[in-house]
Amino acid sequence: MNTWELWGKWAEFHAGKWGCRAEVTEWSAPNSTASGRGMLFYDKKGRLYLPPLNPYHPFAFHSTPTDKRFKLDRQWHEVAGAMIPDMLAGQRGASFVFPPEITDIRPFLWSGFKAEVKYTYITKLPFDLSQTSTEIRAKVKKAQAAGYRTAVTEDMAEVHQCLQGTELRQGFSHQLSLQDLKRVQDLLGNQAFQAYVCYAPSGEPASASVIVSLDGQHAFGWIAASKTEHLNQGVVQQSQSFALQNLSACGFAEFDFAGANIPSVAQSKTNWGAIVTPYYLVRPPGYKEILRAGRDWLQFARRKAPAPGAK
Repeated sequence: MNTWELWGKWAEFHAGKWGCRAEVTEWSAPNSTASGRGMLFYDKKGRLYLPPLNPYHPFAFHSTPTDKRFKLDRQWHEVAGAMIPDMLAGQRGASFVFPPEITDIRPFLWSGFKAEVKYTYITKLPFDLSQTSTEIRAKVKKAQAAGYRTAVTEDMAEVHQCLQGTELRQGFSHQLSLQDLKRVQDLLGNQAFQAYVCYAPSGEPASASVIVSLDGQHAFGWIAASKTEHLNQGVVQQSQSFALQNLSACGFAEFDFAGANIPSVAQSKTNWGAIVTPYYLVRPPGYKEILRAGRDWLQFARRKAPAPGAK
């Protein structure tokens, strides 16, 4: 399947799962053939939103054949300008999350949009384990010495077992049933949807991850989970290392760890030697901005307030 077919399958899954509506929209620059294509998701009330477990809205910018920087900038600004009416039509305060390759959001800022910067880690492929931290390499060796092994799987029941392990340990739900996993697997196919399982010496699934690519070049971590009793055996690290090596063998150009905005998550992902990379969320201003400003000030004040009795 080509990129646009994969986008359609991805939209089909989310529409069925979350009851949302997905539209692939194209925006053209008025003075050239440059264009942008993005997927807009609308909830049941018609509001622009991003479905759960999506790091970004699918988006691609296509410039004309040129290596002149000023032309590329001008074309992007024209495409961004064409997007703005659709962003406003998605109701005030609704967000659009650009993938990391979109680095210039000034046209939106100049139009009064609000923006947030977020971060992820991206590693170029082929993967080189020697570029990871000593801790990562030690845990990979520990898992191997203990008899754990990782492989590609098509058995979504094995993946679902591991999801349940993380959900029980952390007290939350991925909101993905076994049927959901099978459906998205069937829709995307084995190249765009790759599942990995780390098996204990007994053959029991111990850790699992699913990696998705919607363009055949850039892959991102969609879900990952592990059973508690195997966590200290290095199963996560062995599974991730195997996955990155397999993506390299499949010809992918890069892997996106899909988010590093919580200190504990950022600390674990930085050990892989990937590049910290910003990405941007934009939204039209609305009354919720007042609430967000108040919330942010309160959180900041609480962090800075001295503890009772402190001197």
